[in-house]
Amino acid sequence: MTFSKRIKEFRQSRKKYIVTIVLAVIVMLLSGYSYWRESDRTKLVYRESLDREVAEVNGEKLTLSDMAFYVAYEENQVEQQALAYDAGDTSKYWNLHTNGTYVRIAARNATIQMLVHDEIFYQMAVSEGIELNEEEEETLLLSIQDFWYDLENEGKEEKLGIDRQTIENALRKMMYAQKMQLIYSQLQGASYEDYEFYADSYQAFAKTQDVTINENVLKRISFGNVTLEHDKKEE
Repeated sequence: MTFSKRIKEFRQSRKKYIVTIVLAVIVMLLSGYSYWRESDRTKLVYRESLDREVAEVNGEKLTLSDMAFYVAYEENQVEQQALAYDAGDTSKYWNLHTNGTYVRIAARNATIQMLVHDEIFYQMAVSEGIELNEEEEETLLLSIQDFWYDLENEGKEEKLGIDRQTIENALRKMMYAQKMQLIYSQLQGASYEDYEFYADSYQAFAKTQDVTINENVLKRISFGNVTLEHDKKEE
């Protein structure tokens, strides 16, 4: 065998060796990506994930614990609609596809928007030194008692993994937010409803705030199955 032939064979065998390594690396990367995607899509167990950050508003990090009240509230609201739609099988309503999305996804999006909305106005209330008067404090106390009683009565607090203090904190912030929303809307010459989380005026105002939503966490919440139980449906 001539020297030139040996060089040619060496180059060819070396090329095959390199190709094998490259293919092996690609397979490893694809396997890792597949595992990451599967882990990312796995639904969260809410009560075990309370410390996960779901949003950030003007530098303030909000977790699933902060959102727990809103989850319980919105799931209950949608469930009432589901009972009216089909009392024999409420999952039909939750899995209904309308206006380009599933009811469960629309409810989940509304929940995070309510959390962000109240955080924005709560921060404004604190900044402006807003305080609750005696009547408002009494209303707040009754709201906490009623809401917590309903949660305990149905065992929902265990599914959420929260205690009464979590609900107290959320409702107090909401009360401050509502008061600030009323004041702000009046200053703008608008109605209170104009600054609800779904209203155009509020949406325009919210864009002036620094808001980030952690979609990777939000999408892993099996909405409709946190405090309730329904057949799960993939997005």
